[in-house]
Parts: sequence; C-alpha cells; structure tokens
Amino acid sequence: MAGPGATLRELHHLRRHARDLQAEIERGPRTLKAQQAKVAKQEELLREGQETLKRLKVGMHEKEVSLKTKLQQIAKHEKQLNEASGKKEYEALQAEITAGQRACQRLEDEILELMADGETRTAQVPELERAVQRAREEAARVVEDVQTRRNELTERLNEVHQKLKEVEASLPADVKAQYDRLLQARGEDALSSVQGRTCTACYTDITAQNYNELVQGQFVLCKTCGRMLYLPE
Repeated sequence: MAGPGATLRELHHLRRHARDLQAEIERGPRTLKAQQAKVAKQEELLREGQETLKRLKVGMHEKEVSLKTKLQQIAKHEKQLNEASGKKEYEALQAEITAGQRACQRLEDEILELMADGETRTAQVPELERAVQRAREEAARVVEDVQTRRNELTERLNEVHQKLKEVEASLPADVKAQYDRLLQARGEDALSSVQGRTCTACYTDITAQNYNELVQGQFVLCKTCGRMLYLPE
C-alpha cells in the first residue's frame, strides 16, 4: 500500500508554489509605492524650480525698485548740488552722489545676474514639466500592469489552494492530524525532503531505519528538527 510520502512531497511543492505566488502578489504594492515616490520626486523638483524662479523674479523686482529709488536720490542730490550755498554742502552732496552711483552699479550688476539666472531656470521648467508627465505616464502603466498581474496571480493562487485542499483530503486520518498540527505551528516549513540520507532543512543525517521507513512509504518525522520527511521524486 502506498504511503503518504508522495502526497507530502506534492503538498510541499504546492505550498512552496503558493508562498512564491503570494510573495509576488505582495511585491505589487511595493512596486507601486516606489513608482509613486518617483512621481513625487519629479513633482518636488518641478515645485522647487518654480519656487526658485518666483523668488528670483521677486528679488529682481525688489532690486529694480531699489535702483529706481537710488536714481531718484541721485537726481535730487544733483539738483541740490547746483543750488549748494557752500563748499562743505557741495562736497557732502558730491559724496552722496558718488556713493549712490556705486550703489546703482552694484544693483545693476546684481539685476543682470538675476536675469541670467532667471533665463536659465525658465528654460529648465519645460523639461521639469515633461519629466513629471513621463513619470506620471509610467506610473499609470505600472498601475495597470500590477493590477493585471495581481489578478492573474490571485487566480493561480486560488487554484493552488483548491488543489491543496484536494491533496490534503487524501492523507490518512492519523497522518492528517499530525500534518495539521505541524502545519499550524510551522506552515510550509513543516515539511522537508531527504537528499541521500540528509534532511535538507536541518542538514542532519537520518537513521538507516528512518530511511527504510521512507522507502516503504511510511510517515516519518526528522528526529532533529521535527519536520515531516519525504523522499525526492
């Protein structure tokens, strides 16, 4: 009479297959999260580029206002210069004009730098916008692919679970009781194949008697790790 060895071997194969399918299903949300992070990064780069450009424009406007104010002050001092009543007043106004002209030159240089920087950053914005669009399109494709793959994997996993129930029902009652108990405690790790005379889970040699029992199709537990043993096909 055939023993449970072949059944246990099939059950172990099915449970490992189910584990792999479940792991692949669970990988889907992580893939989506990583893709969403890419989109968020591109969107943040775009926001930073737009904010930097906005700050440059504000800064340039402020400096242009300051320049206009300085020029008005210089014009006022030049008018006062022509009306100066004494040398001391004349020299003081001349000093104010010179300082104002130097300040205007600095402001003009700074405005030119901001303009150049602004032009460069303005040219970068369209590429940042395209990068965001590409990331969003890629994310949409990934969502569709992950959902399609998830449906396929879930269907296959349901088929494996159904097959598991059918094969488990074929176990002898006494073996089924021990199988259920060990499965409850260890899950898929409750089973192990024997290569040669070695348990492939704990790498301990089983006794010659245990090996002969396996050959005869009997139910055998590893005396070291307690797993249900079976011979390879």
